[in-house]
Amino acid sequence: MTTGRSTTAHRRRSAVGAKPSKKDFVERLAVACEADGLPRIAGRIFGLLLICEHELSLDEIAEELDASKGSASVNTRLLEQRGFIERVSRHGDRRDYYRIMPDLFERTMEQRLARWYRFHEIVSYGLGELDLSPIVRNRLMDFDTAYENVRDVIETALAKWRTRSKR
Repeated sequence: MTTGRSTTAHRRRSAVGAKPSKKDFVERLAVACEADGLPRIAGRIFGLLLICEHELSLDEIAEELDASKGSASVNTRLLEQRGFIERVSRHGDRRDYYRIMPDLFERTMEQRLARWYRFHEIVSYGLGELDLSPIVRNRLMDFDTAYENVRDVIETALAKWRTRSKR
């Protein structure tokens, strides 16, 4: 006689030993993108296009993700505006197709650097213009130093990437 407990344990073992699917990858990436402020469906679209060898139409995206065409449309536009994907056309076809930006890593690193620079400017403004207690001034200076270190790492990584991709 089997119990519900052993059946559940068997399913867990099977799931653990099972090879992850593309759908699992897409969903995991969607959750990560959601944590970065994107709608989950935008993350799913990004994940799907990331693992596709060719561009997809809006209809194909909506069908593959079991999403409405309206939701797919709104979120492809969002991803396009953010520089993650690009819209392309095919000769003789009136539909739009979408694919990952060819220079995705470089673009995302440049966007991150721009955010770091903006943040640095605001902290520098605070340090230069505000009447701060020594504790708050030290906190902002420590924060700014840490940001400068991270910015330097990103700039170095980006420079290496650009050198590598020119080969």
